[in-house]
Amino acid sequence: MRLTKLKLYFQAIGYSARLMYRSSRLWILVYFLLHLIGSTLTLLDTYVLKFLLDALTGGSPRMQVVFLCVALYALSRVLWRAVKSAEDVLKDSIFQKAEHQYECDVSEKLARLPLSFLDSSAGKDIVDDVRYTKFTVVHLTRHVVYAVTQIYTFSVAFGVLARFDLGFSLLFLLLTIPGALMDEIFDRKAEDLRRKTAPDMRKFSYYRWMLTDAWPAKDVRMYDLTEPITARYDEEKKQYIGANKQLGKKKLLSLLFAELIRRSGEIAFTAFVVFSAMRGEITLGDVTLYTGYALTASDAFRSVVWWVMYSYARSTEIIGRVFAFFATTAEETRENCRPLNGFTALVFDNVYFKYPHTENYVLSGVSFTLNRGDRLSIVGINGSGKSTIIKLMLGLYEIESGQILLNGYPMSDYDIRDVRKLFSALFQSFVQYPLTLRENIALSDLARVQDDAAIEGVLTQSGVYDEIQPKLQNGLDSFMTRKFDDKGTELSKGQWQKIALSRAYFKDAAIIIFDEPSAALDAEAEDRIFQNFESMSDGKTGIMISHRISSARVSNKIIVLDGGKITECGRHDELVAAGGLYAKLYNLQREKYAAKEAK
Repeated sequence: MRLTKLKLYFQAIGYSARLMYRSSRLWILVYFLLHLIGSTLTLLDTYVLKFLLDALTGGSPRMQVVFLCVALYALSRVLWRAVKSAEDVLKDSIFQKAEHQYECDVSEKLARLPLSFLDSSAGKDIVDDVRYTKFTVVHLTRHVVYAVTQIYTFSVAFGVLARFDLGFSLLFLLLTIPGALMDEIFDRKAEDLRRKTAPDMRKFSYYRWMLTDAWPAKDVRMYDLTEPITARYDEEKKQYIGANKQLGKKKLLSLLFAELIRRSGEIAFTAFVVFSAMRGEITLGDVTLYTGYALTASDAFRSVVWWVMYSYARSTEIIGRVFAFFATTAEETRENCRPLNGFTALVFDNVYFKYPHTENYVLSGVSFTLNRGDRLSIVGINGSGKSTIIKLMLGLYEIESGQILLNGYPMSDYDIRDVRKLFSALFQSFVQYPLTLRENIALSDLARVQDDAAIEGVLTQSGVYDEIQPKLQNGLDSFMTRKFDDKGTELSKGQWQKIALSRAYFKDAAIIIFDEPSAALDAEAEDRIFQNFESMSDGKTGIMISHRISSARVSNKIIVLDGGKITECGRHDELVAAGGLYAKLYNLQREKYAAKEAK
């Protein structure tokens, strides 16, 4: 067990060092040298002061020695300040770059993890933990640098003290150990408390967002929610603060006791040095040297003891969780994937699926075939599994049983990134990006972000360009929303849906998916979508999920879902004539619209 932990410890140091090298190359060595020089200058200052005091308190002060000591001390102070400033600047640069590199690594890993991981509460806790752990991972290298220089400082200072009196020197050092133990114990307790309260921290952070962000502001004001939300935020925050306060009190009392023990050792050693000087055994300069080096050795020894315990015991545990996160099975980790050249057919073969951490199947034995050029409509009441089929097509979740075949082979044979390149989608829960109009459209194909003609073409196709063009002060480079620019353009919900629709059109994909594409649109815009869907050419394949049953008329294939099962399949006229669920839903909607027209 110890060997395994020791191995993990060196792996943690190696990972942190590689992170430094990737972000700053060899500047970390320069930082180490500066740190070492600064420690040397601090030791030198105390030694120079010893000679200065000896020169001043001698029988006849030698002015040359005095001036030399003063000059050396002043030069050492100036050099120390310069080295310290350079070290601080370099430290900020190195570790900011390393933190950025770590965040990029985490983001890249998250992008490749299954959606089921991000959906779960446990997954969210892991992500919070890994992001919080950034400082431990990045600064482990700094701790190693600090520890090495502290060992060097301690060795020099304690070597001088040991030659004076080894027994007293060992005594006051031993009295510093309780303080280091208390530091490590309460660091562990604080880390355990942070992990335990991670879900609560997310909760009160969410309440804070509700109170401060513009997005929920209308509801908060409309329903006068400020007071109840503030009360919930206060309650959650106070519980967290209270737990930390209790821990802080215990830490204060324990560290105060440990500090008294430590200082008693230093006081005893200082008294011993002073009495030695009074007996004429040492000079006044020696008193300065020994008392100064005693404090230096004590601080260095405590830092090294803390570092050994924290770095070995805690860093390995914390970074071990980081390693476990990066080792989590990702979607694209398979090697020798089958090449995917175009699209011919997609087959669901007896597919069963339930969402992670749930018991009930959302899809039960679903089977259908989507061929190149098909117009497929998926119909059913809310919760019947329509959007789930889309998520499985995109490989966002893994099925329980059955198989999904793409061009005759299991979809798992392909690189999931290649699979997703076949699709373009307008999701029901589309995102409103506070970016420029150009970026909002080109997110689906960033390689063509400067293709103004194509961007304007899809905006026209979705019917939104004429509506918003007069508002665009900077053309396609105008910001959507005023989140980053007060001159940004604010859009309605329907206009945002058309922007999302334009984004789907912009990607020249083999299969385009419309998941409730007209939920926020007027009748004219809705009709435009259905016409575009019907008139798709060049072998494009379309999938439509819509609450408007009549929109399925434009499809050559309709599947009806009920309770996670396909209960009907065919064309519009066939399903209406069959008199099943499709006909029932269609007739209900037709009667409703007829009643509206009669009014």
